[in-house]
Amino acid sequence: MPNAKTTTNVRDRILEHVDDLPPQQCTIADYLLEHLDTVPFLSVPELARRCGVSEATIVRFGQRIGFSGFSELKMALVELLQSRLGVDEDRDGGDLGEDLLESVAAHEGRNIRLTVENIEREVFAAIAELVFSADHVYTFGMGISAYLAELAAYTLVQVGVAAHPMSTGFTSPREQLVALKGTDLVLVISLPPYSRQSLELVTAAADAGVATVVLSDRLSAPPALRAGRSLAVRSDNLTFTNAVAAMTVVINALATAVATRHPEEAIDAFAKISRVLSDDPDVISGEG
Repeated sequence: MPNAKTTTNVRDRILEHVDDLPPQQCTIADYLLEHLDTVPFLSVPELARRCGVSEATIVRFGQRIGFSGFSELKMALVELLQSRLGVDEDRDGGDLGEDLLESVAAHEGRNIRLTVENIEREVFAAIAELVFSADHVYTFGMGISAYLAELAAYTLVQVGVAAHPMSTGFTSPREQLVALKGTDLVLVISLPPYSRQSLELVTAAADAGVATVVLSDRLSAPPALRAGRSLAVRSDNLTFTNAVAAMTVVINALATAVATRHPEEAIDAFAKISRVLSDDPDVISGEG
């Protein structure tokens, strides 16, 4: 019997088979990747309705990716949800908040440590240089990744890199590629569930000859596989959401690498930003 104690294992199993799945089962795979947190609570008929396929196709999908059927796949996710959200009944409820805070902090620390240990320094340095050399860096993400993309653009501007987050409001993110030049760079942040928009954007940018970098939770993520360069940044969490501490560390490290290797540009940007803020009546002095 397959052992799928983490969403990572279930997700990996889906991704390993997705290229070989029939079209209707690809639809199921896409839905599961985007709704791993709610699928455990869906019946086969309800999931079939949402995916627009037959109930038999749902069962065959579970078997196709290595489970005995959909029931076993769903139970793996149910057990995971219970293990991640369960509370020790013997523990004093008064200490629960402190325990959870410590657990989350430790988990984030582990994500950061493993990310730093596994990133190849030559790849990291090459990406930092790509970021600095680009005429303009465009960042993109969906869901929580959209906020991280905005953070990346903001952080890069602080060290003198022309950067701007791409909007998620367009009918297709690819529309915004019309204005990009071959000397620009597209930086995509893609954490699970991997959005089709991010994958399409990376593919279209690469096809147009624009440099692409993807920051994702694994190098085997669909957008990362299509990118010119990519970094794996762990986002494992105690719930089904993504933890983001490691991603913010990597974003900060990229900006810091640019600043330390090209200090004149960073200092010039800092001076200009300081003058802007000093003239802004809405900015309150931090002195005190």
